[in-house]
Amino acid sequence: MKAILAIVGIVLLAVVAWVFVKYRAIQQAATGPAKEIVSESLEKTGDTWHAKFVSKFDAPLDKVFDAVQHPERIAEFAPENVMKAEVKEDKGNTKVVEVIGTLDILPPGFKVQDLVTEYTVYPDEHRITSHTIDFKLADINSEYKFAPTADGKTLLTFTQTSKQKQQALVEALQKGAIRETYITQVRAANRALGLAPMPEKRAAG
Repeated sequence: MKAILAIVGIVLLAVVAWVFVKYRAIQQAATGPAKEIVSESLEKTGDTWHAKFVSKFDAPLDKVFDAVQHPERIAEFAPENVMKAEVKEDKGNTKVVEVIGTLDILPPGFKVQDLVTEYTVYPDEHRITSHTIDFKLADINSEYKFAPTADGKTLLTFTQTSKQKQQALVEALQKGAIRETYITQVRAANRALGLAPMPEKRAAG
């Protein structure tokens, strides 16, 4: 009997430790420092998240703007997170792109996400807007504004509203998913600009 209780105690302790580690990982992903972000604000009002991120690129404005205005190339520059990115419709400065990607912070059943987003590019303003057309978790509206810095680099100010369609995920996971998605985009842009290394290819099998 004592041996059984000891085994149950060890298992229970292992489960508690796993939950704690998982919780710390979620909190880190949702609020921890990220080299891709200079400043950030992420708050929820009702069922809507309001996000603002600022990032700095060590490249001139025109090159950064060109790198970010091709979301269909994100699978090329962030293959560890994006499995597919395909243009469904192209109308000059507006295009519709389907992206299938993974968010490591999310639990099984939510980890793989498929969303269709319409992007509109405003070249004279160095600005891009987007809104989701088909996404099961939220209705998302975003704006990317680019500005040159005095030292010849570029600042990106990203704002977003994300109205949740379902409350299956706790707030820390929702927050972390929004943040992780943004970081993936910045990382992909830095790789497209040659400012960050590409991930190592996974071994076959």
